Formats: sequence, C-alpha cells, structure tokens
Amino acid sequence: MILQFFNARDILDILVVAALIYAVILLFKKAHSLFLFNGIGVLVLIYIFARYFNLYLTSYLFSFFFGFFVIIFIVVFQRELRRLFEWLSLWRRFSYSKRELIPETVSLQVIDAIEQLAVSKTGALIIFQGEEPLDNVTGGGISLGGRVSVPLILSIFDASSPGHDGAVFIQGDRVRAFGVHLPLARTGIKNFGTRHRAALGLAERSDAFIIVVSEEKGLISVAEDGEIKVVTDIDELAARLHDFLRTHLLEDGAKSKPWTPLVNWKEKSVAVCASVFLWYAFVVQLGAGTITRNFDVSIEFRFLPKEYVIEEISPAEISLALSGRNQDFSFLNPERLKIAVDLSNLKEGKQKYKITSYDVVNLPGSLSIIKLDPATIQFSIKKSAPAEQ
Repeated sequence: MILQFFNARDILDILVVAALIYAVILLFKKAHSLFLFNGIGVLVLIYIFARYFNLYLTSYLFSFFFGFFVIIFIVVFQRELRRLFEWLSLWRRFSYSKRELIPETVSLQVIDAIEQLAVSKTGALIIFQGEEPLDNVTGGGISLGGRVSVPLILSIFDASSPGHDGAVFIQGDRVRAFGVHLPLARTGIKNFGTRHRAALGLAERSDAFIIVVSEEKGLISVAEDGEIKVVTDIDELAARLHDFLRTHLLEDGAKSKPWTPLVNWKEKSVAVCASVFLWYAFVVQLGAGTITRNFDVSIEFRFLPKEYVIEEISPAEISLALSGRNQDFSFLNPERLKIAVDLSNLKEGKQKYKITSYDVVNLPGSLSIIKLDPATIQFSIKKSAPAEQ
C-alpha cells in the first residue's frame, strides 16, 4: 500500500507541491494555454519512465538538455510566469485594513454614466482593476487622475474626444487614464465587435471587471473571469459592480470570501493527484530512500615497472556493495568500475594488499561503498624472463 510510505513531512511536501501545481493550472487555464501544460506533463512522464527503467540515453539527453528546456520554457511562458509571480506577491494583501476604501458614489456615478451612454448608443469601455496589476497587459493611454463623475465619463467617450475609442481605467475613486489599449481576445466573438473583443481579452488575462457599451445597439455587457455577457437589467449591472468593488477593492466593512473546497474542484483534484504521483515516482520509486546493489569489480594494477610481471592473483575480482538513491545508480557504468592497485612502492615477492575505498575508481560521488569482499588480495611480483637474443 502506498499509504504506508506517508508521514507528516511527506504530507506537507505533497500539499506544498499540489498548491504550486494548482496555481500553475489556474494560470494556464486563464491564459487558455492548458494544451501547453499538457505537453509539459508528457515530457515529465517520459523522463520518469526513462529513469525508472534505467534508459541511459534518454535520461542522459534529458539531463543534458535540461538547461535548454528551462530557457525555452521561460521564453515561451514568460507572460504566464510573470503573472504567476505577481499572484504570489499578492498573498501579502491578506491584511484588509491596509487596502484602499472605495466610496459607494463611484459605482453610482459609473452606473448613471453607463445608462446614459447606452441610451445614446455611445460606445464605451470602462475598466475596474482587481488585485492583479494591469500594466503588463495594457498599453498606451493618457494619464488623468480626475475624480470619477458622470460628466467626466461622458466627455471622455464623446465622439469628439481623442481617447473615445480606448478604455477608461478607474482605480480607487479616480480615472487613472483614458484611451487605454487592451489586448484582443485570441478568438473572435460572435455578434460582437473589436471593443468587446478587447474587453474579453483583458478578462482572459486578469481579474479586472470590464463594462462595455455597444455603439450599434446600445447594449451593455460585462467581461469578467474570461467571459463576456450582455446585461439587460441596469440593476443587475449595479449589483455585480458593487459586489466586485466590495470583494476586490474593499469598501469599509467588506469581508473576505470564505474558502470553498468545491470551487475549481477538478483543478484541485488534478493538482493533488499529480503531486502524489510525482512524490511516489521520485521519492519512492526513484528513491529518496537509499538502496544497496552489488557489483563484481575487476582488479587493475598500476605503476608496475616494465621488468616485472604479476602472477598468482587471488581473487581476480572483488565484490563491491554500493549504497545510494536509485537515480544515482542510473549514471553508473559498472564496466568502468575498477579496483586500482598502486604498485609503485611494492617490492618483488608475494604480496598481501588491503583494499580501501580510495582504490575504487570511476565511482560517482553520490554513491557510498558499504562493503568490499574480500578486503585483501594476494599476488606475486616477479621479474620477467629476459628476452632471447
């Protein structure tokens, strides 16, 4: 049973790895890059398979090119990795008392402006930042810093305004910038234009709350959590915006969301299962625990003068017991193991030589010698017969 291998430290180890895997899965899911994550999983399985069955060439190639894989991974997933580190840095925000208070008038002013823009069929795009920074996914824009108000929003999206085609970025109770450029969604949206595609593109890459007003039909849509939906009731929009502000920007008296195990339960299950599998593969099968293996090693005599020969060697091989982790044995070549006997200080005649660990050559430093059997060898050093003239 696998459960017999678990202790408190192992469980903590598995949970930490599962949390990291869960964060990576959510990151790739939000970026619609799960197929890339699956490809990485296939490579990990191939590597584990190669190490478990001692496929020397495959393991060697994976180890040799590991540095290149890391560089390629960083280049390909630089955006996702940056967002992962940003997520990790946001853990410090659990102290709610330090976060900015948002007046309730902000949502009232925005809702009033949106309602008027929808009636006049004036296109609009308004962003409320959540906990994640938006600087790395947005561009351009004109800094403003004006307090949020209905006249200000209406004037920004007026057709004569230079920034009416861009987005308004609201942070706190201020319009931080207008004319902001947003990333487009990777795929087109049926019955929606570029403004909606930009809103969805930002919702796919951040936890922002984006309100869109259609220029053709005057419809109001909300993009959030990688989805965009039309809102037919202004009261529904007001409720959603108010909830977002309370959750992410924290009005006075807002409370944190309770942790719910069933939220993203599939991703959590995959993360736990993957963590247990990796723990079992690397710790149990590939061995964080030590194992012992025996090898028959031949004897090699070194520094023997040319006029001497070796005779009556007993025994011809030494049984060598080595200890280490299973993966440490993967790169050991038993044929290269030798017992090297130094004859530079020995004289002619019968010899008894005590073998020590220093006489074993071509042994990886990660392996330890447990036993040498026998520990002493016997042989004779004699002068060779002179060659006949």
